[in-house]
Amino acid sequence: METSQIIILIIGISLGFFGQTISGFAAALIALPFILMVLSIQEAIAFLSVFFFIFSIILIPKNWDLINKKTIVEIIIGTVAGLILGIIILKFTNPIILKKFLAIFILLFVAHSHLKKKKVKAFSKLGVLFGFIGGLFSGLFSSGGAVYVVYIYNKLSGAKTIRATIIGTLGVVNITRVPMLIYADILTFDIFLLSLKILPFFLLSLYLGHKAYHKINEEIFKTILMIFLVLSAISMLVN
Repeated sequence: METSQIIILIIGISLGFFGQTISGFAAALIALPFILMVLSIQEAIAFLSVFFFIFSIILIPKNWDLINKKTIVEIIIGTVAGLILGIIILKFTNPIILKKFLAIFILLFVAHSHLKKKKVKAFSKLGVLFGFIGGLFSGLFSSGGAVYVVYIYNKLSGAKTIRATIIGTLGVVNITRVPMLIYADILTFDIFLLSLKILPFFLLSLYLGHKAYHKINEEIFKTILMIFLVLSAISMLVN
């Protein structure tokens, strides 16, 4: 692989996981446009999955006491089922139309949150459904984080608890997805070796993101969360 391509991957992973360390999600939103300049969609999902796995291994222990475990249990069944289906579909096709529907849903939610200034209480009772949809899009495009954010944001209060629970929820996805991708022959040894070349820059982005997060108050965090949701939806619509 050419040096210029490696630099593009470094930029994508560094920016993506700097943002994810602050918000709890959004790495795929930021990183995928860069990664897809170099890799195919299947290779990009596999490549990202390695870093998501490491991210979860590092961040979950640091946030363990703040994670709302009950919320994660509520969505785990749907998540695993959706993840399996998403990876099967990814193996054989690329159903872009599904991303458009998800994008419209996210934009409507953000608009409602902005205009009504209140949460959607009904969402807090739909853990299995949100888990399934989140797992499906995590398997397909590594973009299920936005679905989990919508659910967790409406279920919980407190920026630290919301962020930690997003990290914990995505941890279930990230740790489960890697063996599934290996079994489906999507995550190959060559992709794994490529990820090792980027690893030092990834770890630096986690460190810088951690420092930045502790300088942000709760209202700014929630604003950042909504901005990332909007950007995620727009990305799904235009890509």
